[in-house]
This record gives sequence, C-alpha cells and structure tokens, in this order.
Amino acid sequence: MVSQDLSPELSGRIKTLCNRCRQLNRDADRVDFEALCGEADALAECGLTSDAAADLSEALLGLAAYLSSFADGLLHPNEAQIAQLATLADSAIDALARYQAQIQVAVLAPNRQAVPLQPAIHYLGNNVAHRELLRTRFAAVGYTVTLCTSVAEARRALQDNAVLALVLGADALADWLIAHRDNSGDAGVTVPLAVLSDHDLIDVRLAAMRCAAEVVFVLPDDTDRIAPRLAGLIADRSEPYRVLIVDDDNSMRMFSASVLRHNHLDTRAVASPEEALLALHEFTPDVILADLYMPQISGFELLALFRAHPRTAFTPVVIISGDEDAEKRFAALHIGGDDYLTKPIRPRHLVAAVTSRARRARWMRRELVAVR
Repeated sequence: MVSQDLSPELSGRIKTLCNRCRQLNRDADRVDFEALCGEADALAECGLTSDAAADLSEALLGLAAYLSSFADGLLHPNEAQIAQLATLADSAIDALARYQAQIQVAVLAPNRQAVPLQPAIHYLGNNVAHRELLRTRFAAVGYTVTLCTSVAEARRALQDNAVLALVLGADALADWLIAHRDNSGDAGVTVPLAVLSDHDLIDVRLAAMRCAAEVVFVLPDDTDRIAPRLAGLIADRSEPYRVLIVDDDNSMRMFSASVLRHNHLDTRAVASPEEALLALHEFTPDVILADLYMPQISGFELLALFRAHPRTAFTPVVIISGDEDAEKRFAALHIGGDDYLTKPIRPRHLVAAVTSRARRARWMRRELVAVR
C-alpha cells in the first residue's frame, strides 16, 4: 500500500459514500450493503497513514465494520441501526473536515528538517531544577529526558512518536490548557502525562485533572516516586488494553471490536452472558463493554453477575444502550456500571470511554500493589 495525500477524487468518494449511507432505509437490500461496505473498506485502506488521518481512517473502518454485518443479507436493519449508520457517516464527514483543516495548517507551516528521533521522556516547563532532577532520576533507569520550550514543540514531538511520557511543569499548565481548550478527554495525548510541582495546591491539581494528567508529583516528598511511577505507566502503555465486548447485536459487536482493535486494543467479542463468563477463564479484561438489553438476561442482571464474579468484581463496565431514559442510566450506574453510552455511538466517543476506564483500572491496580 502506497501512502498518498487526500486527493479531490478520494475526498469526493468519501462524501458520496457517507451521503449514500445517510439515505439508507429499512428497504435497503444486501447488494446495497455489499457495495457500500466494499467502498468503505477500500477508502479506509487507501494509504492515509499519517497521524492527521488516523481519525478519518478510524471512522471509515467503523463504518465498514457496521455495514459488513448487513452485507450477507442475514440481518435486516431496524430503525435504531439505520440511525447508527447515519451517525457513523456523520462521524466520517466530521473526521474528513478535521483532516483537511490539519493538512491546510501543515502546508502553511514552515518546513522542519527531518532528524532521527529517539523516544524519550519530554519535559515542558521553565524550572531548571526540575529538569535536572528528571535527568538524574531517569538516567538511573535508562531513560533520557528532552526539554520542550513550548507547547507547539511538545505537540510536534507527540506527533512524531518521539515521546515516551510527557511531564508538565506547574508553570506550563496554563499554556497547555489554552492550547487544548477545544478538545475533550485526553486531548489526543496517548502517552502518560504527569505534572511536577513544588507546592501541593488545589489550583495545580485542578489544572492537572483538566489536562487529564495521570499523576501529580509534589516535590520534595515525591522525589523518589517519579522514576518508578512513570516507568510503570510507560510499561502499561506498551501492553494493549484488553476489552471484553458483550452484545447480542452482531452489527454493534463487529463495529465495537473493529474500532477498538484499530486503536490498538485487544478485544474479545461475545454474543451472550454465557459466552462472556466462559471467556473469563482465558481472557482477563481491563474493561467490559456490555449492551444493556439482551434477550436471555437484562443488562442489570449481567452487571450484578460481573460484580459477583471474582475476576471482574472491580473491572470497569461501560454500558451501551439505545435508551436515553435518565432513570435507566442512574439505575445502571447505581448497580455498578462505570459509564453509560447512548446509541448511536461515534467511534471516537467509544474509544475515549473505553480507554479512559481501562487506564484508570490499571492505575488502581498499581496503587493497590504499591500500598501492599
């Protein structure tokens, strides 16, 4: 596969595909789904492999996976599934617009000379003492530390996959938040993010939380914790998060598994609670993604089963439902659910919900081990 820019022809094909998906109704037949699925697959694999295109590729793969469950003619879409297709098409159009905007910015930006990059821990801040402390501590465990003089420089390093972990000085938090104020979740940061401060202040901890930082180090008390803690976070990111998907809807099951696998998560997808319990004998999930309504058992009963099972008693459970009833949402959270996603679901929302819960679960396991 040869990488290429997004030509007007490819852009037009993506828009046409999405418009056709939006126009589908319950009378659509197998031939319609086969053609659309084949086109979505082809566009997802057209060679747009840059970081800027990752969101677009993910949206197209999710659309292809959902269409494929109807292409064999065994399933006929209902109104909720038609709505999910329209949402996935909208997601792809949104991703296309974001990709084109990023490419336009990149074209206007000055060229940077390509240099070989060695992954390192990056520090964004102006505190010389902090920088030297990080270099000394991480040298002892085999990591190098690189200084970033601006948020833009840190973001470029992240885009170049040169960052093992990013440490923000307390003085850099405001600039980082301003640069990412229009983003949600982890603002696209897929590496461990930590904050380093000389004072344990509520403002610093709030800013760290808004940055989605995983840990705040307060000096001098946390000096000895910095290197082992970040090394543990880096090691966690090298092992894919594991997700158990439980959904009797074949189209949603395929869609969820495809989107999560594309984002480097290890998935196991099953169609029933019985299969889920059997899977636990050989697959230990970091998070469970479960449909609230299934024919054999209710999602509330399934939640209770997971909470009573020794392998999943503390495993985060993300509920998927087409029911927007606030009482049902409250009941699911009250009985032990950790998050609640309402259909139709966009790929990036699914990825954000699952990865944030999985990351939190591994953090809690590390903390429990440390306390012991």
